[in-house]
Amino acid sequence: MPIINVTTWEGQDDEIARELMIALTNATREVTGAPLDKITVYIHEVPKNRWAEAGSIGSDPDFPIASRRQQ
Repeated sequence: MPIINVTTWEGQDDEIARELMIALTNATREVTGAPLDKITVYIHEVPKNRWAEAGSIGSDPDFPIASRRQQ
């Protein structure tokens, strides 16, 4: 029974999340052969102020540069 966990920042668009969950389910079915009713996909949304990369908090204004997402 595959369980797929996607972790992202909160506030993602519902339609994009829906499309992602469907695509991941279908890809998992195609690759593993698991029955659709045995594939679980969930999205865990984390607030930006509870996310850090390279020691920089996601809600900090300098996050894109400090985390090296933008250089």
